[in-house]
Amino acid sequence: MLAAIPVEIIEFLLGLPARVAAQAPAWTQLPPLVVALIVFLLRTVDLTLDTLRLTSVARGRRNMVWVFGFAEALTFVLAISGVLATLGDPINVVAFAAGFATGTLLGIVIEEWMAPGHSLLRIISPTLGLAIQKRLHDQGYGATYLAGSGQHGAISLILAYAPRRKVDQVKELVVGEDPSAFMTVQQVRQLRGGWKP
Repeated sequence: MLAAIPVEIIEFLLGLPARVAAQAPAWTQLPPLVVALIVFLLRTVDLTLDTLRLTSVARGRRNMVWVFGFAEALTFVLAISGVLATLGDPINVVAFAAGFATGTLLGIVIEEWMAPGHSLLRIISPTLGLAIQKRLHDQGYGATYLAGSGQHGAISLILAYAPRRKVDQVKELVVGEDPSAFMTVQQVRQLRGGWKP
C-alpha cells in the first residue's frame, strides 16, 4: 500500500514533526497559563463547530458542512500545535480535554437555540383526537387525524408538523386538550408539499 503513495507525500508526512517542533518557539514564549487558555478556547471552538457540522450533515446542508468543516479543521490544527509544542506542561493537555468537553456541550446548546428544521409529532389519544386536531388547526398548525385501534380499543392518531422551535408549544396545546395523550417527536430531514406553518 505504501508503494501507491507518492514519495513526496511520504517525505512531507515524515517531516511534519520537525516542522511542528520548529513552530514551538512561538508557543513557548507565551506564559504557560496563556497557552493553556488559548488551547482551551481553540478546542472549545473546534468542538462547537464539529457539533454544528454534524447536525448540518444530518440535515443535508452541504454549504454549511463545508464552512463548519474548514473552520473546525483550522482551529484543531492550531490547538494541537499548541499542545504538541508544549507537551512538557500537563496543564495544556488538561486544557485540550476541557475544551473538548466544553465545545461539545456548547455546540449542543447552540444547535438547540438555533433549532433549524421541522419535527413530526405523532399524537395518540384514546378519545380526544378530533378535539386535539381542531385545537392545532385553530392555532395555525397542520394536523392530520387518523382512526386506529390499540391494545384497549379505538384510538386517534394525529400527525402534526411543526417548526422545531415550536414543538414545545404544540406539546402544551395537546396536553391542554388531553393530559393523557401519548406523543413522540421525530426530526424531519426534508418537508415537501402539504400545509406548512
